[in-house]
Amino acid sequence: MKKPSFRPLLTATAAAAACLLPAMGAHAQTTLQSPGGQPGESAAQPAGQSMAIPMGQGMSVPMSPAQSISQPFPPTTALPLEGDREGLRFRASAGVERDSNVSRVNTGEISDTITSVGVGLRFNKRYSLQRVVLDVAADHYRFDKLDTNYTTLNYSAAWYWAVGNVLDGVASAERRQFRDVTANGLVSALNRRTESNELVEGRYKIGASYRLLAGIQHTASRSTDPTAWDGNPDVTSGRVGVQYESARGSTVTARYRHGDGDYNNALAPKFKDDEVTLAVHWAVSPITAVDATIGNLRREHEGASARNFDGAIGSLGVTWDATAKTRLVAGYSRDLGSYLLGSGGHVESDRVFVGPVWRITTQTALSARVEHENRKWVDVGGATIDVGRGDKFDVVALGLDWQPWRTVGVSAQYRNEKRSSSVPIFNYRANVVGLAVKLNI
Repeated sequence: MKKPSFRPLLTATAAAAACLLPAMGAHAQTTLQSPGGQPGESAAQPAGQSMAIPMGQGMSVPMSPAQSISQPFPPTTALPLEGDREGLRFRASAGVERDSNVSRVNTGEISDTITSVGVGLRFNKRYSLQRVVLDVAADHYRFDKLDTNYTTLNYSAAWYWAVGNVLDGVASAERRQFRDVTANGLVSALNRRTESNELVEGRYKIGASYRLLAGIQHTASRSTDPTAWDGNPDVTSGRVGVQYESARGSTVTARYRHGDGDYNNALAPKFKDDEVTLAVHWAVSPITAVDATIGNLRREHEGASARNFDGAIGSLGVTWDATAKTRLVAGYSRDLGSYLLGSGGHVESDRVFVGPVWRITTQTALSARVEHENRKWVDVGGATIDVGRGDKFDVVALGLDWQPWRTVGVSAQYRNEKRSSSVPIFNYRANVVGLAVKLNI
C-alpha cells in the first residue's frame, strides 16, 4: 500500500496564482477552499461544508473576521489544486447537524436540527498559455424549528492569461455566501453574509526575477445584520505594485491600492481608501512555507472626519508538513473596519488560529482547529451600546474524514463556539455536531 503523505504546499503555478489573486482588503477579505470529499477535509461547517485544509493548498490567504469564524473554508476556489485534472467534474453532498444555540443568543436558546443538500461543479482547462477555472456550489439549508430556510450560491472563476513570455495575469470573480455567526444575535434570526471580489490584474516581467503589477478591483460585503461589524462597504480600487520572485519560488510583493467606496445607506457618507502592503511568500523547504503581509489602511469619509481611521493591517501564516502523515498550520491576522451606528469610530480585529491534520491512513484523516479573535470598537461616539465594547470569540473544532471509495467521502465534525463580550447581552455559547456525505465524479 502506498504510504500516505502530504505533497509540497504549493506548486510554482499555484504560487504565481496566489501572488495575483488578492487579499480583499481589511474590510472584506476571503479565504479559499477546494471542493470537499478528499481525505483531510471535514464537512460539517455548516452541514456539508469542509473544515480542514485540502492537501496541497496553503492556509495563508486572508479572510474577513466574519468569514473566519462562520465559514473558515468556503466550498469553491479558482486556485490550482493538487491532483486537479482537466475537464468538468460534478459533486453533490447531503448533511445533517445539531446546533444547541442556532440563533446565537444569550438567553432563550433554541436547539435545532439543520439538514442540507448541495450540488457543485468544477471546470479546469488549459488552452495553450491560458487556463480557465470555474468552481460553483449551491447549497440549501432547512431548519426544523426556526421558520427560516435559505440557499447559498458560491462561485470562483478565473482566467489565468498570458501573452508571450513577459506578460501574464488574471481576471477573476468570487462570491462567498454564508451564515454570519458573528452577528449580534439579539433576536432569534439567522444573519447571512455575502462577500464578493472581482479583479483584473496584469504582471509584466522584467528579466528573470522582477515583475510590475497593475490592476482594477471591486469588493463588496453585505450582511442581513444592520449592525454588521464592517459597515457593508462597496469599494472600487486601482492597484499597482512590484514583485521579486526567486528561483525557488519565493516572492516579495509591494502594492499600493486607492479605492472609492460607499456603504449604500444613509448612515455614513462615501469614503476613500489608501492602502500600502508588503507581502512575502517564503518557500522555506519542500515541507514548510511562510506567508506574511504587513500594511497600513487609511479610510477617509466625506464630511465625517469622526469616522476616519488609519492603522496597521496584516497577516502571518505558516504551513509545516511535520511528517508524511501530519500537517500543522497556524496564523495570525489583523483587520480594520468601519462602524456606522454611532457618530464615529471603527472596529479592530486580531485573530489567531492553529489547525493540525493527521492522515491516519490513505482513507482516513483527523483534523482540528482552534481559533481566537479579539474585536474592539474604537473611538465610538454617540448614544450607542457599542461605546467601549470588546468581544472575544473562541472556536474549537474536531473533524474526522473517511473516504471508503474514490468518489465517496464521509465527514463528521464537532464544533464549540463562545463569545464573551464587555456587553453581556452579546454573550453566547453553542455546540454543533454534524455529519455529511459527499459524492465527486
